[in-house]
Formats: sequence, C-alpha cells, structure tokens
Amino acid sequence: MNGKRKIISSLLITSFLFISNINAASFFSGYAGGKIDYSVAPDVEEYNPNLKLQAFFASQFNFSQNVWSHLEFSIDTADFLNESIFQETDAAFQIDEASLIFRGNMEHSTNYFSTFMGTYDPIGSDVFLKRYFGIKSITSKITDSYLGLAGSILYPQFGVGISDVVKIHSAPLAFGGYIYLNHEDSKYYVFNADLRSAGTFRQGIWDFAFGIGVPLADKYKGDDVIIAIDKIYWHAGTTLLLGNNYTNSFFLQAGLYNAAFTAKDENIIVSPEDIYLLVEPRFLVQNFHINLSFYSLPQATIKKLLFVEDSLGIDMNLYSDSVMIGSKIMNIGSHISASFSKKNLLDLKDISNLSSDGYNINITPYVTTDFLSGELHVQSKLRLLEISDTPAKCFSLDVGYRTTF
Repeated sequence: MNGKRKIISSLLITSFLFISNINAASFFSGYAGGKIDYSVAPDVEEYNPNLKLQAFFASQFNFSQNVWSHLEFSIDTADFLNESIFQETDAAFQIDEASLIFRGNMEHSTNYFSTFMGTYDPIGSDVFLKRYFGIKSITSKITDSYLGLAGSILYPQFGVGISDVVKIHSAPLAFGGYIYLNHEDSKYYVFNADLRSAGTFRQGIWDFAFGIGVPLADKYKGDDVIIAIDKIYWHAGTTLLLGNNYTNSFFLQAGLYNAAFTAKDENIIVSPEDIYLLVEPRFLVQNFHINLSFYSLPQATIKKLLFVEDSLGIDMNLYSDSVMIGSKIMNIGSHISASFSKKNLLDLKDISNLSSDGYNINITPYVTTDFLSGELHVQSKLRLLEISDTPAKCFSLDVGYRTTF
C-alpha cells in the first residue's frame, strides 16, 4: 500500500511541475446555474410545502493553448422547509468531472488525449459535440436539468480512466476510444472499453458509442484467483438529429446499459431500468416550434430532469424563442404531457394495463429570457388530475438561473 501511495504522489508531483512550467498565460472560464423548486408533497394529506435546490458549477482552466482541465460538480438538496433554511439540510453532492486534456496538432487531424475521473463526455448529452465541433445545443428540451453532467445520461460512462479522441480536419468527423474503471457491478470493479464516433453535417448530426464492461472477480468456485470473468456487460448509446435546429427535424436518443452475457445463459439479460429511449419529431412554422416527444427513461434519470416526472410518457412542447416584450427577447412556451407511473417501454405490449400504477396529465408553461449576464428561467406546473381532490398540491413553481463567466 505504501508503495502505491508513493507512486501516486510521484505522479501528482510530476504533473504539477509539468503544468507549473508551461510558459503561457493561463485562462479560466466557467458555467454555473441553480434552480429553486417550490411544490407540495403529493403523498401527505395535510398541506406540506417543499423548497429544494439543484445547482451545478463547471469550469475550464487553460494552462496553455494545448493543455487544459475541466472540473464540474453538482448539488441536489432535500427540503429546506422541514426545519429552517438556516439549519442543516440533507444534500447529495457529486463531483461530475475532473479531467486533464492534452491537444496535439497534426497535419490532417487534431488529437485530444485525456485523463479523467467522473463522467467524461457523457452519452446522452451533446457535450461531446459542443466541445469538439463547437455546435449549438441539439438535445431535447424535456431533458433539461440544473445538475450539469449529472442530468440526462444514456449510460453512466463513469469512473477513472483515459481517453483519446481524433478530430479530422478534412471533414466534420471525430473518433475516440475510452478505457476506464468503475464499480457499477454490485460486487466487483468493472474494466470498461468503449469506442465512439461523431459527425456534424448540415443534413444531420450523430454521436454514437458502444463498449463492454468486464467485472474483475477475485474468486472462482470459492478459491482466490487473480482475475476471473464469469460475465460481460454490453452497453451502447446514440444521439441523432436528422436536419438541424433551423428546419423541421427528427431527434433520437437511445441507449442500453449493462446487458449481461454469461457463460451459463445464452440469452442476453436486460433490465427495463437500463433501457433509454427518446423519439422527438420537431416542426418549425416560421418562429413557432412544435416538438412531439415519446420517451421511456430510467427512474434514476427522471429524478434529475426539469419537465419529466414519470418513466414512460408523451410530451408536446409548443414555444417561440423570439417573442419581443419591450426590449427583451423571450422564449415563451408550454409543455403538455401525459405520463404513466412505474412503466417502461416493455409495458406497451399490454396497453390496457398502462394506468394500473397511476398516470399524470400536466401543463407546464415557462418563460426564458436574458437577465443580467445570464439566463433566467421561470416555469409553473399544473397537475390537472389533482385539481379536484387536492387543489393545493396541483401546483409547483421553479425558478432557475444560468450564467457564464
């Protein structure tokens, strides 16, 4: 153990000395946001309001033109109003990403080598596309979150590892490979290897990744061994946009995580909780947008999202992002959604039983506009099915703010 600590200490000292001796002006930039949610607990008979906070902070520190780092963390709190906002409140704190990137410029391509901890270039967001191609966001608005990288993720490409991405100069294409270690298996550490490709063209944009995970067991039939492999996990995910943000288009996100192969079973073992699907045709009529979404999302994902509260549902987002009120340009719209509790894509084979665990019909009007040096977002949610029984519980309010610096 002492030997390992000495090796790690030596690597940290070497990295620090290397970075400290870079003869170039450093540069820092960041992106941060937070959201306050006011709602009433639906499972309590008396009036019991909740006030919760979600927030994130992301930064990039450029040590030189070709060396920089990323750091992002997020926080998700429990109810402030249980006791007092001036007393301790339970909160989930997570370091989403800590990475160091080295860029190498070659004749026909640019190479990006990275070491990382946490979630790096996550599948299920457009982070990879924005970082390497500089495009505007293409993700669905129903996956909006104030938890940064901890929001909508197709599968948790999470752990400690390295990556290497090559971006081609002659075409808007990039290819990458990732090797990382995590503990997604309940018993053992898992060694993961992923491949990735992405492209941004006028007619379409894609980001696709797939890989395997190998649990590193240390016992075989009760005996200690160096490594024993009794199953292999398979995972894949894609983000696809046919068209672009300025035309009618079709958006798709799909993912599968931890489909298990075992030596004893020829079948692929897939849990419904590990299936992610979002299908969204988008229509544009002058400056008016209509996005129709069908989704089946893991429960762990929907807990972090702004507009989604059940795992299976449909949503219609009607909005205009160029409404002038005085000198302000505003994005004004509304989500109209119907969703089913504790259901997923596989439950569609028995449509008559979809509402057995309850369902919701919600209307969520919202306004987004520039405020100070950032973006202010205000929305209210109206739960139509709860108006007659518990009027106080049918309403919630969210106020969020994001800014760059």
